[in-house]
Amino acid sequence: MAYFMDSRYQDRKEAFWYFLLCVVVLMLTGLSFPGYAQETPNPKDTPEQQADRKKQKFTYTVKIEAPLKIKNMLQDNLSIAKWQHSAEMNDRQLRRMYRAAPVEVRELMETEGYYSPEVDAQLLGERGDRTVVILVKPGKPVKVTDVRITLEGDVAGTKASRSFPGEEGLKKGWKMPVGTVFRMEDWETAKLSLFKELSRSRYPRATIKHTQAVVDPETHSAQLEVVMDSGREVRFGDTVIIGLRRYSEQVIHGLHPPKPGSVYDETRLQRFQSRVLDSGYFNGVEVVADLETGADEVPVIVKVHENYQQHAAVGIGYSTDTRERASLTYEHFNFIRQDWRLKSSAVVQDRQQTAKADVYLPESEDGFRDSFGVAYDRSNFRGLDTRTVGLNARRAWGSPRFEQYLMLEYLNEHDRIEGDHDERPEALPVTYGLIKRHLDNRFAPTEGYQIEAQVGGAVEGLMTDESFIRGYLKGRYYHRVGQRGDIIVRGELGAVLSDKKEGVPSTVMFRAGGDQSVRGYSYESLGVRRGEAVFGGRYLAVGSLEYQHYFWDAWGLAFFVDAGNVTDKWANMDYAVGYGVGVRWKSPAGPIGVDLAYGEKTGNFHLHFSFGLTF
Repeated sequence: MAYFMDSRYQDRKEAFWYFLLCVVVLMLTGLSFPGYAQETPNPKDTPEQQADRKKQKFTYTVKIEAPLKIKNMLQDNLSIAKWQHSAEMNDRQLRRMYRAAPVEVRELMETEGYYSPEVDAQLLGERGDRTVVILVKPGKPVKVTDVRITLEGDVAGTKASRSFPGEEGLKKGWKMPVGTVFRMEDWETAKLSLFKELSRSRYPRATIKHTQAVVDPETHSAQLEVVMDSGREVRFGDTVIIGLRRYSEQVIHGLHPPKPGSVYDETRLQRFQSRVLDSGYFNGVEVVADLETGADEVPVIVKVHENYQQHAAVGIGYSTDTRERASLTYEHFNFIRQDWRLKSSAVVQDRQQTAKADVYLPESEDGFRDSFGVAYDRSNFRGLDTRTVGLNARRAWGSPRFEQYLMLEYLNEHDRIEGDHDERPEALPVTYGLIKRHLDNRFAPTEGYQIEAQVGGAVEGLMTDESFIRGYLKGRYYHRVGQRGDIIVRGELGAVLSDKKEGVPSTVMFRAGGDQSVRGYSYESLGVRRGEAVFGGRYLAVGSLEYQHYFWDAWGLAFFVDAGNVTDKWANMDYAVGYGVGVRWKSPAGPIGVDLAYGEKTGNFHLHFSFGLTF
């Protein structure tokens, strides 16, 4: 080529035509140009044999002899293995890949920590029946023998805190300590993990200044060096809200944005963004800290897109507890031109009809969530016709993990059994409750627990016919068994203490049975019988043990046993037992279950359907 450029072809035009002639000659002689490689026909073949040869697909087999983990990695990444079934392959290209295979194997082995493997490749068989055998002996892996991590900037010398591990904690959390095999993927992951841990809290402007891995194949050792600069500590400034038109800024300030002067924490921003979105006032939220200012105290920018001011929906459905139903819901996010959220609904079912409306005020800066509402309920279960009108006011506070509430209710009830019973009790109970959650996933948990406890009561004479004290406790426990199994333990306990039952609304009494209670029995069919009617009782006890096993990622089977009942005297508690099997589906909208349960007391089978997590 040097000769071509320096002596014979100084004229550019002649050089161009000579180059074009070379290309044509190479193509005609069948040399390997991408897309032009051809099989050389056998001159002894007849025209029919040559035509059949063209129709035949070129195939070959690759056999890799190596430890299983290495073998799987090479089969997935080695070129000669990946192109094994390609229609574009031919014998010439196979030979080229075969010659390059040992070098490619060594490069791939280095990514797994093996820098001195023994590789032997053989090409066996004749054209049309080729076998490539690759023998790999990995040898000793390279292991980390020294790690040097240097943290510069304000992080140097910092102590651990609740939200930040401190300088020593960052170094101790290094993901590739001395003694581990040096894999390139693990090396990149370790650097990224350290950087994220450094920059997610206090130091969002952190940078990676220098990284180096020195590998010595002869001693099978790797020395690692990482230098990161945290920069200066960053704190939150004022909250700047963009996009509000209908609502006041109190809607957002009541959801606890980061306080000015508090230390930067990425997790805190994410949680605040979730709270704003969950409030229902907005269908789009973005919360970021404006780090571009370069200041040590940065503003928190909240960009919102307001939700529709009003929303209505109509639905139809079926429940194995209350049968057919139709529903209408209506929401207003600026009720009476205030930042109040109105949630109302009407549900008509075969055995129960309800209508209610609740008004939710924006959360105060003190963390209180206030609401008030009105409700009407009519039900006819087991011969007892009950109509209840209720008013309520509620104050809640705390986090989703630990929530507390105080509720004042007024209940006016009409209980009637045709020709036998007619009672109109009323009560003004006050109830304190708490909910404790510790779950790995709030909507589809596999580990953890949740508990709700209530205690309340009413005093005779204060819009109350009969004094009473009511206590209630329920809980669920989830435990993972292996990779595909779950154990769920569920329980309920309740008691109502009063001089007599007459005058105490049945709403505060207890019943059992149904999808979320004792399966194998109809909804609220377990209670205190009076003739053909079933009344609520003073004492409740329910327990359940369930095992779920998922044969696929989303589908599984459940085996369960439930027991429980309701009585007016604890000594007379007679547990009703139900057991059965069910199908589980982890749908995108939440877990769905269909259970077939047998009730020992009745000798009947019941089909139960559940959707989502009820608590």
